[in-house]
Amino acid sequence: MPAPTTTLLIEGSFTELAEEFAQYLDTLRKNEGPSVQAEITPLLQPLREKEQADEEPDLKQRDEVLKKLVSAAAVLNTAPEKEITSAYNLLLHLIHQASDPDMFLSRLCTYLAKPIQSSPQFGPSLAISILTTIFNTLAPSDSSRYHVLLAIVAVIRQSSSAYAYEALKPQLTNQLPGWLTAWELEEEEARKLHLAVTEAAEAAGDSELAYEHLVLALQTVSAGEASRPESRELAIRALKSSLQNPTVFDFTPVTGSDAIQALRASDSTLFELLEIFTSDTLDVYEDFVAATPLATISGGVLADIATPLQTKIRLLTLASLAASTPSRSIPYASIATALRVPADEVEKWVIDTIRAGLVEGKLSQLRSEFLVHRATYRVFGEKQWAEVQGRLMVWRRSLESVLGVIRSERERFIRDGIQAAAAAAAAAEGKTGDKAKERRRNQNQQQNQQQTQTQTQQQQQQPPAELVVE
Repeated sequence: MPAPTTTLLIEGSFTELAEEFAQYLDTLRKNEGPSVQAEITPLLQPLREKEQADEEPDLKQRDEVLKKLVSAAAVLNTAPEKEITSAYNLLLHLIHQASDPDMFLSRLCTYLAKPIQSSPQFGPSLAISILTTIFNTLAPSDSSRYHVLLAIVAVIRQSSSAYAYEALKPQLTNQLPGWLTAWELEEEEARKLHLAVTEAAEAAGDSELAYEHLVLALQTVSAGEASRPESRELAIRALKSSLQNPTVFDFTPVTGSDAIQALRASDSTLFELLEIFTSDTLDVYEDFVAATPLATISGGVLADIATPLQTKIRLLTLASLAASTPSRSIPYASIATALRVPADEVEKWVIDTIRAGLVEGKLSQLRSEFLVHRATYRVFGEKQWAEVQGRLMVWRRSLESVLGVIRSERERFIRDGIQAAAAAAAAAEGKTGDKAKERRRNQNQQQNQQQTQTQTQQQQQQPPAELVVE
């Protein structure tokens, strides 16, 4: 598969290798027709003289030699299995010395896209290996890679090799968009590549990738090309694929195409059916089919997919019912009526719709209802915008109510905090005053005691009074 750039290392001058390759082609052709070696010998002589003189080669002369070699190279597909890869690598080395290798690579890819006769069993693997080498010897921005990739996809489709397809798929998914941008392809070339990938994916049973590239091919059709027969054919193919694909419920990529819009004039009933699947329900679909049988629409292209169509419209109807129910609770009876199914099949259809990703919710067997958590809007117009606006207003009022409660609680919390802080401060101040009074009382008592003790001591120190007798 395409990988980082590869370099071929082959020894020998251009004239020596070209002559050797011509001799090999003559051997494979078993002398049938004119000798390739004889045809290129006169062309090689002036090139050999320049090589011996170390002069710049005449690229136009080289191109003439390569034209004859590449024209006869179709016989390489009959070469022995062990020699095919080396023979093609030698030719690729010679082509890279041309003035414009691109003029020869597309033809080389055409040869490799055809069966390798000498190896029916391993021929596809050999061809893919050689084509991968060619792809990786080219610069990432080289538009010649387009022809190589186209050939690789063609070989994978013809061989139905699941291994080869799975090896290529990551490149198609991750790198192909970048390659297309770098190659700057015409719309027609890009369409051809997308259709080739679609066919390879269909052959491998990959309906998802096949549909993706079919839509990409459809989008390459310009408004000026939309009315062409081939554009109409592509549009009908894409429309049918979108309707029958069990994973496709969004038709916007299809309806936005100029080729699909052109069906309004060429295939009006088919386009009307697409509009029903885009926005309407089972009732409208059944009325349409009753008036216009599928077998009569656009040559009967939808006649073989009547059952998948009815299944899909039922799933879409349930999605519309879930999206349009204000209460978000749908009774089983309402679902059975809308889908026109027995009551005992309601849960099966709800589960299928959930698996399709159209709704999310919970089945309540006890209450016989479906509780919708999420529903997909099939069409988003003025009515849906009005509904969104209404829900946003309800949400806004709910948020305002919540914010009001939070604001009130916050104010109450602050108020209670201030009151609690004031009470604590008052209590603390009261305790401080009592302690001060007690301290002063104790000090007064101590002072009184000291004064009493001092007076007592003074009285004890005075001498006794003398008695005077007169």
